[in-house]
Amino acid sequence: MIPILYLSHCGSNIGGGEKQLYYLVTNLDQNIYKPFVICPDEGVFAELLRDANIPTSILNLPPWRKTRYRFSRHKAVATLTKFCVKNNIRLIHTSDSWLNPYLVAVKQSLNIPVISHVRTLLTSDQIKKYAFDKMDYTISISHQSKIPLIESGIAHEKIDVVLNCVDLSKFKPAPKNQDKKHSSFIVGIVGRIEPFKDQKTFVEIASLVVKQCQNIRFHIIGSALNTPKHRVYESVVRQQVSKLKLDNVIHFTGHRDDIHIAMQELDVLVTLSAGSVIAEAMASGKPVIGTPIGSTSEMIIDGVTGWVIPIEQIEGIVEKIIQLYNDRNLWKQMGVAAEKHAENTFSITEHVHKVQDVYNRLLSDSI
Repeated sequence: MIPILYLSHCGSNIGGGEKQLYYLVTNLDQNIYKPFVICPDEGVFAELLRDANIPTSILNLPPWRKTRYRFSRHKAVATLTKFCVKNNIRLIHTSDSWLNPYLVAVKQSLNIPVISHVRTLLTSDQIKKYAFDKMDYTISISHQSKIPLIESGIAHEKIDVVLNCVDLSKFKPAPKNQDKKHSSFIVGIVGRIEPFKDQKTFVEIASLVVKQCQNIRFHIIGSALNTPKHRVYESVVRQQVSKLKLDNVIHFTGHRDDIHIAMQELDVLVTLSAGSVIAEAMASGKPVIGTPIGSTSEMIIDGVTGWVIPIEQIEGIVEKIIQLYNDRNLWKQMGVAAEKHAENTFSITEHVHKVQDVYNRLLSDSI
């Protein structure tokens, strides 16, 4: 078997990137590859990997460009290099672009191929800062996020687009006997409570919708990281809910380990960022309303499985929520289309197959 090392952004929490990494390492062809994972800290994700019998180690990789971390950075590179030698690592794949410089440092010492996974829309400055020109390959989760890489001079033949995937056996539509005529219509947003996810705008959307819809509720699913910045943002969002007198309409669920159940409880997902929650919602038979960020436009079939509406057009998002609330036939039709699209597009098998194709190209002499 060929040992591959994966660098994870987080070990203490499970976000979209961590879910995608878990799907990948637990579904690799075990006859060919042996995955190892390094996380920066202990926690639920590191334990999840170990429970799946994935060898998982902890190594803090401090920010590369900050001067005060110069000594600890070089020490981390040395430790990472020793780990690769000890385990005969043949390829390194990072699930977060900001770790790219560590891959470059190890590559220079050991001459092994390195891959970076792009999960956000990068600027040209970020592409330069994160040394994408020194990557042997880049995997992007959307064609939109591939464009800046090409515009910055990265050869298109060194980039593959691989959409996020979802565990179709876990995310399924809610029982068919659910009677929406006699229960609240629930609109949700899923993800860490942070500025990028934009729960603040979600609250604003809710305030406009409830003026025209009576039996409707909104779920904010997720929690804030325990940092001053994220705690402040959560406080701002909660204050906004109270200021708009929406305490009885908007429910903060906190972190949910049973996100597949949380998705079943929703009728519509609204995402103002992007990510694997789109695939999860559609696999659960839910229409999705998103904004043209990252992979969203490539995951949602506009007008069929949901809608893609610019964030500046908040009234348009409000209008679509109200339309689905009032037209339950359209809601059901879009839900069925979403489920079918997820089955055809977001399977783990297809995702892993495409990533392994990249490995095969880089390691052809070893397979």
